[in-house]
Amino acid sequence: MTKATQGSITIFASVVLSGLLLFSAVLIDYGRMAVLHKVTEDAARSGIRSSLSAYDERLYERYGLFGRGGTGSDEIFKQTVQANLGQSSSEHSDTFKLVQAELESAHTDVAEVLGNHAVFARQVLEEMKYKAPVDFTLELASKFAPLSGTMKEASVTVNMLEELRKLYDKREENLTAALQLQRQAAETVGGIAGLIPSKALELATGTKHAVRLAGDYAGYANWVLSDKSLIQQGEKPKHADDIDEYETNAREWTDGMSRELSAAKKQHDKLQLEAGKAIEAAKRMNEEMQRIKQDADHAPSNSGYDRVTGKSIAGDTAAQLDSSPGSDMKDIRQMADELILPDSWFADYSAEIANQASGFASLQMEAGGFITNLTAGLASPNPHNEQIKEGVLNLRIAYEQYEGAYLRKGSSLDEREQKLSDKEIKKQRQAQEARASELWSEARRLLHGMTLIPQTEENLSIIQEVEKRYANNLLFNQEMAEAEAQGLSFAQDAHEETEQATTLMSGLFDGLADMLEKTRDTVYFSEYAISHYAAFSPQNLRALLTSGNTNELAHAIAFSNQEAEYVIYGFHSPTANLAAAYGELIGVRMAIRTMEGLSSCRAAAHPLLILSCSIVYGLEKTMEDLNAFTERGAAPLSKYMNVDVSYTDYLRLFMLIHGGASRPSALARMIAVIEHNSGVTLSKVPTSLTGEVQTSARLWFLPGVMEVVRHFGSLQGKVVDGKYETTQTIGWSY
Repeated sequence: MTKATQGSITIFASVVLSGLLLFSAVLIDYGRMAVLHKVTEDAARSGIRSSLSAYDERLYERYGLFGRGGTGSDEIFKQTVQANLGQSSSEHSDTFKLVQAELESAHTDVAEVLGNHAVFARQVLEEMKYKAPVDFTLELASKFAPLSGTMKEASVTVNMLEELRKLYDKREENLTAALQLQRQAAETVGGIAGLIPSKALELATGTKHAVRLAGDYAGYANWVLSDKSLIQQGEKPKHADDIDEYETNAREWTDGMSRELSAAKKQHDKLQLEAGKAIEAAKRMNEEMQRIKQDADHAPSNSGYDRVTGKSIAGDTAAQLDSSPGSDMKDIRQMADELILPDSWFADYSAEIANQASGFASLQMEAGGFITNLTAGLASPNPHNEQIKEGVLNLRIAYEQYEGAYLRKGSSLDEREQKLSDKEIKKQRQAQEARASELWSEARRLLHGMTLIPQTEENLSIIQEVEKRYANNLLFNQEMAEAEAQGLSFAQDAHEETEQATTLMSGLFDGLADMLEKTRDTVYFSEYAISHYAAFSPQNLRALLTSGNTNELAHAIAFSNQEAEYVIYGFHSPTANLAAAYGELIGVRMAIRTMEGLSSCRAAAHPLLILSCSIVYGLEKTMEDLNAFTERGAAPLSKYMNVDVSYTDYLRLFMLIHGGASRPSALARMIAVIEHNSGVTLSKVPTSLTGEVQTSARLWFLPGVMEVVRHFGSLQGKVVDGKYETTQTIGWSY
């Protein structure tokens, strides 16, 4: 080795070792930084989970909801992170660690709150998914399902009969109006009758009627001829006064008859035209009745009733129909044919009106002919003029034929009236309608009595506070209040209540069918509302129902006793929600009991008598059911099924009818009730947090090199003053 090459190995080794040392230093710090990332992430995860471990016990115990409560989340988060980073006071500061993490900052942020509808709904579903289906599906649905087929038949039958009843009554009104118009048209010939006349007393008196003029005409003609002869002989006429009197009477009669004929024809034609229109209107209603009858015979098969009928409900071992009245209802629908008139009936009636017009035209023609003959006779007097006598005879015959057909007792109009009215059936219908009206008035008094209870300032202030919380929650969720009930109203009469009851029952079975097929969420929300919110006790209505005393009810209508009803209906009134709930309870009971009534009243034979009898039966039994509810909180479902259904079970059904509690407005009401009872605002109760932790560790070797490495994207943090800093964010929710 020459002197010139001495030290080259040392230099080479130094260069190689320097590179290796640099590379090793970078790897060591890189490893330390990776450890820092992991330590920070673990600390953040532990911190956020620990923060959410503090929840509001009141919300969970009463409503099954999780929301942050207790110690502040930032404090728990920071303490947990420090403990995980080894910075607690109990740690030995002289312990060697490969990475000594220093906490720069630690805080939490709210990600979701319980007042958000999506969050609230998710927690409700989680709470109910193991609780709701068994009770509801296997118990309540199994009670109502066996009634589905029978209630469909009842609904179709009642709706058909109610529609037919309305059209039948209107049709009869039009036919009665047509008959009355015919009578009025016939009475227009009254003035003509006095100028003929037709009665013996009138024939014997007076000089200004057609018969007297015709009888005196020969004498008049002889007077004229005699006086003419005397004048020709140059003598003074003897009968001038008698001739003037006769001619004056004849001209007055012809003028009067012409006026009477003109007025009578104008009025007669007008009334006949109106009568024809009334018959046409009645015919259209009769055709509509025929269409309704045909539609009832082909009721759609995809209704909620059919969908429930086709479902096999697991665990259904209880209720079965003792007997099925479905065949009775089909028979009743067949009876409805008795209400519908054949087209030939209207054709015959129209022909009768045409015959009356023809009768009047004949009378008018004969009167006009007599006027012509009499006028001609005055112009050329002839004692042997037989046309005047024949004319008055024809005029009397034409009048008597018209009078006999349309004015006298036993006329064709009287016969038509007998065809239009069955007085015995009308009498029975009126009696039943009166009884139904009395019973419905009793039910209305109960419902109105609930709305008229004097309110205390406390009750009013509570409902106002709940309404404010409801509005604030909708605003928080940026939801508009849905167009729900515009106001509380009840049916005006028993027939309207019957129609509303069948509609309500149809909606109930639609809800049951949806629940059994697919709408799991609706069931969960409904069951949550019933199980977590207080419902009104029917026993509190006992005094009001039996004696009209409102004192007991006035003390029981506190908002805390009717939370479930408020969730369902949403009236911001201390009593309106109760009245709405019991109004629908009456409706469902009315629908079921009317179904029973159809079978019980089938012997009435006439379709409209069966309908009115069924309504009376339904109302009587419904009032008995209300008594049962106020005594023991439940009533038998039907005389065909020996099972009881409680008031709260009906609330479950009403929730289904109104779309469950998953609507924005219903969710807002549920939240408003919780806020009122707990005193917290759910839009400020976190259910999900994000935790952010920023840590740092001092670099051991070359900070500049680590900064270069960071720029290549290998590290997530940054180098500041010889320290490597990193930030980790973790989200977590209940």
